[in-house]
Amino acid sequence: MTHAGGAASAGQPLVSCHTGAAARLGAVVREELRRWAGHLAPKQVVIKPNWVMHEFDPAYPIAALVTDARLIVETVRATFEMFPSVERVTVGDCLEQRADWPLLCAQSGLSAWIAPLEAEFAGRLAFRDLRSIVFRQVGDDLVEDALAPHGDPAGYCEVQLQGESHLEPIADQAEKFSIHDHDTSLTRSRHRLGDHRYLVCQSVLDADLVINLPKWKAHSKSGLTGALKNLVGINGDKSYLPHFRRGSPRWGGDEYSDEGRWLYWVQNNLYQLVRGTVALDLLRPGWKVVKRVNNAVRRRSTTRSMPADFYVVGGSWYGNQTVWRMIYDLNLVLQRADRHGRLQPSPQRATVTLVDGIVSGEGDGPLKALPRETNMLFAGSDPFAIDATLAWMMGFDPDAILMVAKRHEFLGRDWGTFALKDLMITVDGTSQRLVDTAINFSFLPAPGWIGHVERVKSARRA
Repeated sequence: MTHAGGAASAGQPLVSCHTGAAARLGAVVREELRRWAGHLAPKQVVIKPNWVMHEFDPAYPIAALVTDARLIVETVRATFEMFPSVERVTVGDCLEQRADWPLLCAQSGLSAWIAPLEAEFAGRLAFRDLRSIVFRQVGDDLVEDALAPHGDPAGYCEVQLQGESHLEPIADQAEKFSIHDHDTSLTRSRHRLGDHRYLVCQSVLDADLVINLPKWKAHSKSGLTGALKNLVGINGDKSYLPHFRRGSPRWGGDEYSDEGRWLYWVQNNLYQLVRGTVALDLLRPGWKVVKRVNNAVRRRSTTRSMPADFYVVGGSWYGNQTVWRMIYDLNLVLQRADRHGRLQPSPQRATVTLVDGIVSGEGDGPLKALPRETNMLFAGSDPFAIDATLAWMMGFDPDAILMVAKRHEFLGRDWGTFALKDLMITVDGTSQRLVDTAINFSFLPAPGWIGHVERVKSARRA
């Protein structure tokens, strides 16, 4: 058996998959923590859920948005049972900037557990919203909310990747780096040729073991949310995170496709120009007309209808060549950055991933995910193997998702070295090749991926 975060021997299963997981969740969590980390004796542990957003619309229920509270609670208990000498366990995530963390905890059922668990493990357990800055939405504007409970009590470290950033090969276009609803000048000031910085939670850098608890979802920018994408939440300030480059590929960007690029340009730039002004109400009818025309253009090239309110925002399509590089950077930081934020040649902490697939999310994730009762849990220490497995069981072609397909370009150690055709997994204890598994939930992809990521269509193209 490989150690947590280490390389596996040839033919060894890299991912454990459990069906019917909800009914035996505690036993499965303990079994998998023993499998992947039972030989460790960590002093500092971070449990990293997916707390992306509170439920803001009953059409997109909390069960499809965030990590199941039951999985978090069982992981906390199992951690203290398995590692009795642990000194500190931090359960935390950096949410979307306008997320209401107390409301999220109440909606998900976690609130009822926080105080009792912190009391039970007095002084050794803390639940935290790790964002360095929190906003609340006022109309079309975001206003800083200094009174919201948040922040990493250990502080933050600005990690400088320099030329080892996966963004470096496209940094000659750094003036195009952007993230939706953020000040792009801040994003671009943190990423330029030879200079790539992230604001990483010190609690993560101090950890001996990070237990990653992603929610299994389709994702508009990266194709899916899983082991790799969930690590974006170790960064305390979203303005450090380039998500796309402005414009279409023909214009040197990857914000939207070349098809209908002028309509996208009008649509996105008009909205950004008048957002937060009285002109927005006056121009809203015309903006909606542009959206309808643009949707018609998109629907002509897909096999399934787009949602009526969908439009491409911030790289929400299969051609986004920026976001996977940013995701790789944060996985590199997790693996190789020491507690001072300096990259070292070898892994600096152990990592284990337990994926919440009890209720999963399909469609326009991460924020508008539709619930699927998949009732599965996945575990492993190679995030690329886990995400390839998630993609395959979603009915997606892993090689159509750049975040998985580009794994040979990852600058870390040991992870992602498998060939997809040879990737071994276990399903309820039975070893098999991933490509031979019969499990296929046929997830609805995010709108910008429809017609491009499904395995059946990929096979026809081949």
